[in-house]
Amino acid sequence: MAVLFANDRGWLLDSCSLINEGLERCFSVKKGFFRCRFSKRYYSLSRPRVAGRGGSDALSGGGLLNTEAPERDHLQARKKRKRKRSDLNQGELDAEAFHEKFRLLVLEGSQPLIQAGHHCGYLTEALHTEPTKQPPGHVCQLAALCDMAKQLLPVEDAENSYSSAREVTLMGEIYFLPPRSRFLLSDFTRLEPLVNSGEKFDLIVLDPPWENKSVKRSKRYGFLPSSQLKQLPVPVMSAAGCVVVTWVTNRPRHLRFVREELYPYWGVKLIAEWLWVKVTQTGEFVFPLDSPHKKPYEVLFLGRFCANSDSTTRPEECEIPDQRLIISIPSALHSQKPSLSAVLRPYIRHNAKCLEMFARSLQPDWTSWGNEVIKFQHNSYFTTESMDSERDALTDSSDTNQQVDAGTADTAAQQ
Repeated sequence: MAVLFANDRGWLLDSCSLINEGLERCFSVKKGFFRCRFSKRYYSLSRPRVAGRGGSDALSGGGLLNTEAPERDHLQARKKRKRKRSDLNQGELDAEAFHEKFRLLVLEGSQPLIQAGHHCGYLTEALHTEPTKQPPGHVCQLAALCDMAKQLLPVEDAENSYSSAREVTLMGEIYFLPPRSRFLLSDFTRLEPLVNSGEKFDLIVLDPPWENKSVKRSKRYGFLPSSQLKQLPVPVMSAAGCVVVTWVTNRPRHLRFVREELYPYWGVKLIAEWLWVKVTQTGEFVFPLDSPHKKPYEVLFLGRFCANSDSTTRPEECEIPDQRLIISIPSALHSQKPSLSAVLRPYIRHNAKCLEMFARSLQPDWTSWGNEVIKFQHNSYFTTESMDSERDALTDSSDTNQQVDAGTADTAAQQ
């Protein structure tokens, strides 16, 4: 179960289980039906990433020392916290004000959710586990494939229209596609297939590659300037009352940009701000809550697309609450956010059409776009096992035959 606990403050999520829900039954031409599991080692963060103050109380932001965070860094951080308020620049003052706005919510709101995690066994007592290893080397080949998407003509909408997941081969690599999922592998300049389809979505989730200095210096990850984000065709693809959700960094200029420029430009009214609070397996914040650099949370801005004045409000629209928390153990993989499908379901209509932009994975019943859109569908991130019984493997014969035919076509396309 993906949502382990919910109350009026938010939700406790098991992100790994949510991924697995769509891959319980996977089909391959060669292997028949089997199960896929996203490797739990990517969700095995047992210690905070930096040292916290005081004891190991999760709600005070404390924690065990990480051997990768030297003590001198912790001392330097403490010194910087002692700077006079008059020495702070405007950006730092804005960041401090935003943090104070949510600090009490995180402290008090996370407590019952974390306690529920301990009661159900999702969160545990102190662990002694080996650090998560880096992904295997052949994942680098996937990165090369994603880079190729920036140069090649975009592949037409890829789709798994079947009720079970499918194993497919793309450029010699194996990927698992969830049931009823569609994707477009392309970069920012090649969105035409998605736009020209004329489809209108009831929910659009964006995880933009925000520009920052460290990304520029490392040249490890791509980024998109804020000015180009405004050019995304969100209004064209939004149905009346579409819920638009954007992941935003904690940088004040990015928060201001979405609130004051991006959403107004798209015709989206901001109605709620949520926080994704990241905790370890023991329920501690991954960073000290009051750290001047890294915070244990990320921000979600939720709004509704305001269509033309002659459009009527949909009667099935449900009011989205403000200031809610999503608590979960984060993935060790860069930029792998938790799926929001389970927590957003009550606020969109039944059988809503959902789109994720800048996606790095696929979801059942969703359309996904990005130049890394199938990154985390690569078979290297999964373990597989045969079905427990032939009864589990049985399916409607026509569906099976269609999948076999599709698999044969895939094989022929590779030759």
